[in-house]
Order: sequence, then structure tokens, then C-alpha cells
Amino acid sequence: MQDESRGGASTSIWLGAPLEQLPTPALTLEQATMRRNAERMRERCRALGLRLRPHVKTHKTLEGAELATGGTRRGIVVSTLAEARFFAAGGFDDILYAYPLPGGRLEECAALAQRLQTFQLLLDSPRALGLLRQHPLPAGKRWLVWLKLDCGNGRAGVRPTDPGAVALARAIAEEAPEEVTLVGVYAHCGDTYGCRDVPAIQAIARATAAAVLDFVTALRRAGVPCPQASIGSTPSCSHPVPEMAQLTELHPGNYLFYDLQQTLLGSCHPEDVAIRVLTRVIGHYPHRNQLLVDCGWAALSLHGRDQAPTGCAAIEGHPQLRLVGLTQEHGQVEAVDGRLDFGRFPLGSILALIPFHACATAAMHPVYYVHAGGKVVELWHPVRGW
Repeated sequence: MQDESRGGASTSIWLGAPLEQLPTPALTLEQATMRRNAERMRERCRALGLRLRPHVKTHKTLEGAELATGGTRRGIVVSTLAEARFFAAGGFDDILYAYPLPGGRLEECAALAQRLQTFQLLLDSPRALGLLRQHPLPAGKRWLVWLKLDCGNGRAGVRPTDPGAVALARAIAEEAPEEVTLVGVYAHCGDTYGCRDVPAIQAIARATAAAVLDFVTALRRAGVPCPQASIGSTPSCSHPVPEMAQLTELHPGNYLFYDLQQTLLGSCHPEDVAIRVLTRVIGHYPHRNQLLVDCGWAALSLHGRDQAPTGCAAIEGHPQLRLVGLTQEHGQVEAVDGRLDFGRFPLGSILALIPFHACATAAMHPVYYVHAGGKVVELWHPVRGW
């Protein structure tokens, strides 16, 4: 991918630079923290005897996926076809496109299925299966399909208790075995994001695993083979329950970076959050007791504005400050209580923001500055688009 950032300027000049010299707003990632997060998730899966299939939608980078897969470049989940093509071009295989089958883009899916050894799709309706049947792959290739289950998340998927769920799985497996193969069932326990503590998260993980496994049992009793069963979300996979060991794989994504939301949920400790957005103080406004910074919503998602005491981000090392407003390229900072000491924050000084949602914030940035020892050691360039 072209090594360019703002205004087309090369970002390679920042390799080796101290963080305080970076152009702001800048998304930074602590290398050692990401490596630790990646290894911990791999170890959790090893302890359960499960395969880890990391979701790459948070970082959308080759380097992040290499780290998450332990260098194997096999077994990832993507959210967009742009991601699928990007990772395929980067040497990754066994890619699961975990999004309801887009009927208008079957040709792109077919190209990936022919290009890769293993390209897999999700579907949750007879209509989607019919579309695959109408577009068979060339000889020697079959559509590899996961049935998407909704076990309480309330987004995509067929509910495992629906009367037609087993029938749909049977149709995938049996209607045209030379064209379509049922790989397994897949559930995202995203409802864990509505929890307030780890026990509540684990209760949802336990219920999701049970619903998936009960459905797999029902399929096998009906004579429908279902080799794989996968669930995941970063909260549930950060505190896995023993019942997960009966599955075959997990698919968390946010854990490589973590974020403020994950610390509030109890998924991680503050020291596990690798992501920061650096911003500079660009104005003093004593008459309204505010600092102005150069980070607006174009560099920091508004997600979390009404969900956390600190809003969209916490200001690292300064609990007495809060980010109270964001426009496109500006942020307003106030004291939590009392008057601001403007002398502590001279013009040009840097504040580090811990974003509420890493995935949404990362989507705002064309380059990530990976650092160790206070200096930039890598530049990661994410794929964009759909």
C-alpha cells in the first residue's frame, strides 16, 4: 500500500522519530502492549483447546493480522470485501467474510473463492443460499458457508430456535454438495457490550455457547454434519468460560488494541490499552475556562460521548481534565472541577487521548504510529473502503 498520509506527504520520515514530534492528531500504538495482548489471547485459546480466528476489522492492517495470527497468516475474519482482497494480496488465506451475503457483489466473492485456498461466507436465509446456487464456482471449487446464528445479539443471523433454522442448515449441506459446503455455525455475542461487569459478560458467553452447541447437537441428530462452531466478542473471549471448550474456535477482534470501553466492561486493565490519539493544545480561552486541541471528531469517533463519564475519550494522566466538545478538527477541554491551570498546558503541549472505541477511532486514521521506547518503530497503513 502506498506510504502516504495527510496531503500525500510520505510518512516514512517519522520512523525513528520521538512521539512528541509527530504531526497531530496522531494515532499511536504501543508495540509491547499489542504483542502482550496477542499472546494472551492465543494462550486463552490454547488453554481451551480452541483455534483462534482473529477478526481484523479493528486495525485492518497486514502487520496487525500477522501479530494476531502468530505469523501463520492463516485463519482470519474480515468485515468487508476490500479487507478480504487486501489480506489475500498480502499472503493471507483461510479468510472468513463475516457479513451477510451481499447479493450485488457475488462476482467479487467468486473471484476471492477462486483465488484463495479457503474463502468462506456467512449466510442466514434461503434466499442467500439460492443466490449461491445460481452462481456456482468453476469445477473443483465449492462455496464454503457458515450459517450465521443470532443467539441474542439482535443483528444478523437466524435464531437457533426458529423452526426453519435446522431446515436451512440441511439445505446448505445437502441441496447441492458439489456446489455448497456447510462449514459450521457462527455467532457473535455482541450483546456483551451491554454488560456492566465480568460475571454478566460470562453469563452471556455461557448462554451463547450453549445455544450454539445445542443447535449443533440438533443438527447432528437430524443427520446434518456441522464440523465447526464459532463464537466471539472481545469481552467474552477476554474472560472465557469453560463451556467454550466444546466449540472449535473463537473470533475476537478489538483485543489487540483494547480501549476505554473495554476497561469499563472489565475486559482488560488500563495498562492493556495500546491505542492513544496524540493531540496538541492550540488555544487558551480563560474566559470560558477551556483549552482548545487539534483533535476533532475527524480523528476521534463520537462513539461513547453519552456512554462513559469521560465521553469519547479519557485524557491520560490528567483525571482533572475532560474532553467536553468535538467539532470536525477541534476539541474543547475543561477542568472537571474548578479553574484550569493554563500554565500546565502551554500552547504546543501534547495530550494523549484514550479513545472510548478503538475500532471507530482507527477508522479515522490513514497511518498508525507504532512505538517502543518513546520512538516510532513501525508505520501501519490500514485498508479502507468496502
